[in-house]
Amino acid sequence: MEKKQVSNYMTHDVVSVEASQTVGDVIRLIKTTGHDGFPVVRGGRVVGYISARDIIGEHPEIRADQRMTRHAITATPTTTVTEVARRIFRTGIQKLPIVDSAMQLKGIISNMDVIRSQIERVTPEKVFNFQRALKTLYGVGSTLKREAVPVSAVHPTQSAVHQDELEGRMYELQ
Repeated sequence: MEKKQVSNYMTHDVVSVEASQTVGDVIRLIKTTGHDGFPVVRGGRVVGYISARDIIGEHPEIRADQRMTRHAITATPTTTVTEVARRIFRTGIQKLPIVDSAMQLKGIISNMDVIRSQIERVTPEKVFNFQRALKTLYGVGSTLKREAVPVSAVHPTQSAVHQDELEGRMYELQ
């Protein structure tokens, strides 16, 4: 089975914070973007990560690089999604900056991107196995519901579909 790489799921257009920006700047970015944290860069190189938690109660004039988490956990575009999932699970973080070998910011991947990559791998057999496991282990029953979903309500989860993948997932189109 082909290992899915971060490059297929990461967001390429990343909002970042310059190390010299202030806590006040970060607060404004949180309000305008809805994001709760940002890679901190100096000259395009990732030097840390700053989140809302890092700046709670801080004076707005304090520099971002004074409150950021240093040594941000990162990944590269060729890192597998499985490895990123491990890093997220072990650390409890929600987003990883994606960098090249020179630590230049290339993108970001979130825990939701990782979940999305796993949803794409779901088959009817896996669903039935999961149902059985819930019942056996926890005594929890579940019901499957099959219904039509309007195409307008479907959101793409990947940027491209390859012919061999489409053939392998024909059951979804029936």
